[in-house]
Amino acid sequence: MLLAGVGLFGISVWRVASTSAASSRSFASLVPARLLDTRTEGATVDGAFSGGGLRPAGTVTQLTVAGRGGVAADASAAVLNVTVTDASAAGYVTVFPCGSDRPLASSVNFVTGSTVANGVVGRIGAAGQVCLYVSNATHLVVDVTGYFPTGSGFTSLVPARLLDSRPEGATVDGSFVNLGVRAGGSVTELTVTGRGGVAANATSTVLNVTATDPAGEGYVTVYPCGSPRPLASSLNFMPGATVPNGVITRIGSGGKVCLFVSNATHLVVDATGYFPPSSGFASLVPARLLDSRADGATVDGAFVNLGIRPPGSVTELTVAGRGGVATDAPSAVLNVTVTDAGGAGYVTVYPCGSPRPLASSVNFVAGVTVANGVVGRIGAGGKVCLFISDAAHLIVDVAGYFTSSGYGSGPSDSVDIPGTDDIPSLG
Repeated sequence: MLLAGVGLFGISVWRVASTSAASSRSFASLVPARLLDTRTEGATVDGAFSGGGLRPAGTVTQLTVAGRGGVAADASAAVLNVTVTDASAAGYVTVFPCGSDRPLASSVNFVTGSTVANGVVGRIGAAGQVCLYVSNATHLVVDVTGYFPTGSGFTSLVPARLLDSRPEGATVDGSFVNLGVRAGGSVTELTVTGRGGVAANATSTVLNVTATDPAGEGYVTVYPCGSPRPLASSLNFMPGATVPNGVITRIGSGGKVCLFVSNATHLVVDATGYFPPSSGFASLVPARLLDSRADGATVDGAFVNLGIRPPGSVTELTVAGRGGVATDAPSAVLNVTVTDAGGAGYVTVYPCGSPRPLASSVNFVAGVTVANGVVGRIGAGGKVCLFISDAAHLIVDVAGYFTSSGYGSGPSDSVDIPGTDDIPSLG
């Protein structure tokens, strides 16, 4: 029952040419930059917030984000990938804006000794900082992948719980609590607009969706109510596990999003932000773009049955012009899933045509199916590249994209952070 923070997407970053140019845009993508690494051998983009040791249970780490790694000094929210490693016991991380009370929400859930990551869209708080609360002792690693300038179309929220099906659950307004285990094959219709700070006219929302106490292996698909359920997965879970993932989803009829579960599980959902109309973000009904498995299927029949991706290989995936993504889209919101892994490793998602950066998008172990959300810049030929450190199958779904008019980007050169290439579990 270790739940209580926020979260969404993950990973790769690209540098903004100038913060003044980006400030008039709705989203600025960055070259991946490490902002925090508490491990002894850890390194960051500027040497700050490196080392320091395990974060003690019950503590809050105040991390400066604004003005570091390409983030503008006046940025209102940041897209972070938060990784937990070497945890001493099961627990969770809550990411929230410094200067605000710690909310009832969970950003990352972990078990003893695991390495697990989740993407987080976090409001930046007092002194340009975000706060990271840990319920049990663990190391923390944080990469920044982009930010929303002040005045952008995105509205970042202090995380607010919208759904908790457990008997002891609580939500921001007392609705959608104690619904009981969601039955395998069922759909839960969750009202999002008008709750937790989400505007009544919001078109898309950023959620952290957590499955806990599942009866068996399965997955959750989040999609707009009123649309057919798509071939896509938002998070994957194993029996008895607690697994969160960040989701950007279009809001459907009645201001609701639908959550399909393939196997019985409890669900917990937190809202972390939303996009109003004309925000520069185009939300899509999720569409599958890649499935390397023999029985895989995609929205257009391309990029299927590629076989296990070999260790150290790069898969070049065409994103632009597929699944509803515009041919000139500069950046896409993806859900990247790893399954049937031969050993422990990681995936790095980055724009094709750019050097592979020091960043990890998904961390995995042998035999486990794990997913993470990625906001990735689209590179040469309308493609994103997926580097994998150990053999595994890959599945990629697209959930939306940023339009050219709402996007800021810059040179695609990577940030060199020495001394970390020998840490295979984190990239």
